[in-house]
Amino acid sequence: MKILVAVDGSEASLHAASSAFSLIAARPGSVTLIYVTPPYVPASDATALLPDPTLEMSDAGLTVLRQAVERLKAPPTTPLLNRVGSPAEVISDVAAEEGFDLVVVGHTGRGAVARVLLGSVADRLVHICSKPVLVVR
Repeated sequence: MKILVAVDGSEASLHAASSAFSLIAARPGSVTLIYVTPPYVPASDATALLPDPTLEMSDAGLTVLRQAVERLKAPPTTPLLNRVGSPAEVISDVAAEEGFDLVVVGHTGRGAVARVLLGSVADRLVHICSKPVLVVR
């Protein structure tokens, strides 16, 4: 079984990753961790002259991935994917294109109003991903 786990540094995502490692402990398989940096959209034309912070945010993504491996005591050979884009869409695309069998994400525990206002990667993935999605509480 080939599992893709979305991590963002939150306790919910680390719990989801831990659950994924538990799933493959009893059978052959692999876990890949992915962090997706949302794209940088300048607020105005004036900010277009500033350096693109997506590059720094991408470095932050690598830090989050490395910290997740350390906190989970995951094998150092755990594949890490650091991408830029709309999180749910990128995760869904990677899962389909790279042949993952399962996508695992954490549940943040937001209420219905917060989900409507802020959105939820887990909610969006469940609706758009062509692969099974496990949302871990």
